[in-house]
Amino acid sequence: MDGGVSSRMRWTSGCCCKKPPPSRPLWIRRRAMPRKSETVLAIDLGSMSMKLCCGTLHSNGFTVEHLIEAPLPPNTIREGLILEPAVVARALRQTLNQAGVRHRSAFVAVGGPQVTARPVRLPPMTPEVLRKSIQFEAARYLPSAAEEHLIGFEILHSAEDHLEVLLVAAPRSVVDSVISALERAGVEVALVEIQPFASLRTVHALWQERMPAVFALLDIGGSHTQISVARGGTLALTRYIPIAGETLTAALKGYFHFSEEEVSHIKRSLNLAELLQTGTPQENPPLRLVQPILDELIREIRRSLNYYQSQVQANTKIFSPTQQGTPENKILKTHEGGIETLVLTGGGVLMQGIATYFEHRLGIPTQLFNPFEGEPGLLQIERVHPDQRAQGAQWVVALGTALAPLEQRQPFAPATAPPTEAQAA
Repeated sequence: MDGGVSSRMRWTSGCCCKKPPPSRPLWIRRRAMPRKSETVLAIDLGSMSMKLCCGTLHSNGFTVEHLIEAPLPPNTIREGLILEPAVVARALRQTLNQAGVRHRSAFVAVGGPQVTARPVRLPPMTPEVLRKSIQFEAARYLPSAAEEHLIGFEILHSAEDHLEVLLVAAPRSVVDSVISALERAGVEVALVEIQPFASLRTVHALWQERMPAVFALLDIGGSHTQISVARGGTLALTRYIPIAGETLTAALKGYFHFSEEEVSHIKRSLNLAELLQTGTPQENPPLRLVQPILDELIREIRRSLNYYQSQVQANTKIFSPTQQGTPENKILKTHEGGIETLVLTGGGVLMQGIATYFEHRLGIPTQLFNPFEGEPGLLQIERVHPDQRAQGAQWVVALGTALAPLEQRQPFAPATAPPTEAQAA
């Protein structure tokens, strides 16, 4: 991988069934580097809202022209599946018209617990044979039939007796619901990808050579939290945890009978660092209410990171003596593949003191990632409102999706018969 962010697992509106709809290509077309300038519309679909990023991609970087968040009614999108396509289409059409955005071809990022990205070990075979057989190899790792998923892969390592492959899959129902809703809004879907890759692309594009060899990427959204581990520029683990912003909102509304607006204000005013103060704790009932919820989220994060580390431990058996933290909150770390830092993104991380609190509980360096901070470079953000710049963590997925043309894309494997023994040989 040479430290780059791979995109071989992403897919367009192409369907991989034997008889795809005639208007949708079977293969993903390769794209060269952008021409002198290219208008880009990227859409990040979440359970509570959709975020739109529109701008111009050129040889020197990306000029952000519009960042727009359109709220969605409850239960419009659930676990990545659009349940109310007419509602999404109407909201998207109105948002584009009000913003004066005429571009009607979009890159879209989807997520949810049904989306899979995990490394697997397969028998040795050529890439050509793997492309033909991945549908069948993937069946053992999917919760339902492989035919019900779009499946992609990335060869991470090739050895004499096995292949290490990153398997990526998403239910066809999720992808089809996205395409259907956007088409109703008059928007052509040029690319559909999963949210972890979009986030990773943003981090890689802005950090470049400063990007750690191994780090964890945490996206706290509305209905779920997504924990990913990136190693060598690609994903080594992705897991969805059903504790997120809506969990905190429901607890505050249910206990204190706050309105939606009051809850939003309360969450932004909380300072989690107060929970770490010694001596007599300050009286802050909302803060005390959310603490056990956040601690449960942290326990799930710790389990995920320790699972990843256990896989590394099986190969190295060597631990770093520099890792801080008590035995209870310690994250295992090896000399090779150890998690160097935790990067926080998403709308749910915009609480004061969250990086400090998570770092204390997990025992690993933690930082809030804001793509609009730091030295000017790839992103030109002169047109971005100061309030949006301050909340840059929630725009990481949309920005990463907008940067997709900087990478080549590989097709999903076609649905076909399993390879013969001669082919496998």
